[in-house]
Amino acid sequence: MTVTIREIAKQAGVSRGTVDRVLNDRPGVKPEVRDRILSIVAELNYVPNIAAKALAYQKKPLVFGIVMPPQEIQFFEAIRNGIGVAAEELKDLGVRLEYRFVDNKSPEEGAAAIRELVEAGVSGIMFSVMDDELIRASIDYAAERAVPIVTFNSDVELSKRICFVGQDLHKSGMVAAGLMNRVLQANAKVLVVTGNLKFHAHRSRVEGFKQGLAEHGNKLEVLQVIEGFDRYADTYLQLDCALNANPDLGGIYMATGDIGACVDVIKHHKQEGKLRVVCNDLISPAILGLRERIIDFTIVQNPERQGYLSLRILFDHVFAGKQPESEHHYTETHIYIPESL
Repeated sequence: MTVTIREIAKQAGVSRGTVDRVLNDRPGVKPEVRDRILSIVAELNYVPNIAAKALAYQKKPLVFGIVMPPQEIQFFEAIRNGIGVAAEELKDLGVRLEYRFVDNKSPEEGAAAIRELVEAGVSGIMFSVMDDELIRASIDYAAERAVPIVTFNSDVELSKRICFVGQDLHKSGMVAAGLMNRVLQANAKVLVVTGNLKFHAHRSRVEGFKQGLAEHGNKLEVLQVIEGFDRYADTYLQLDCALNANPDLGGIYMATGDIGACVDVIKHHKQEGKLRVVCNDLISPAILGLRERIIDFTIVQNPERQGYLSLRILFDHVFAGKQPESEHHYTETHIYIPESL
């Protein structure tokens, strides 16, 4: 005989709503009541009626909010493609997406987007903007209202998000340091370019790079860490000034940021083949830089997988009450050289 939520509620002496909250891991149930319900669920071998649940969600779709940086940042296009693949797989189960593109310099916009989506009644949120106390408070606000959040690409540590999906960013920075140490002479000078140090992802790569250099005996000197905010003009201007001020520069680590600006500055200063360059991701400016032998290495992280896995984890959590298998879901790290193309 099929075991129903009604039967579990009757045996536990609670309402069906209370059983539903326990089965979907929602707050608002006393620990002793939760334990009693879970014991009855195990004893009766309760199996959720997935077909009925899917039919219900087709009538009232699951809406997931996605908060991420502006659309013009090319890297995130690959993540959106991955999200799209997952959404296509889930469309018959009643899934709809609500995108919010926010200023990657403004924590206020990211925090407001989370709260707006919660108030609009979304079932869950994917988030990838900066790591900031205002953001952290908004994620906790969502969690306290039973709206789970998965962070992707850039984490928000010490928040109540259910997990993070992305590259092991500290490791990525250490890999970049290892590559730089292999192609530069001791005492060479290096610039580091990142987007915004308020992003956990950007900060972690820079920290990993510095740690990697330290573990190699600090043979290379980091002259400056430039924040270009993923914008061509900001990145170009600061790199141009830095190259003018440091004609003996040995290398550039593009931890994050506009790679096209880096390539164009190097061409402007006629430093092709003279400066060693390590960057991240396999977007079109990086491919061009590799082919023209301006970029020596790019470290890739499978952004499509990040988008796909984030939505699947969030859906499984909301739809079936499945907890993420771990707090951090790291995608693979690979190194490309010009010959890899």
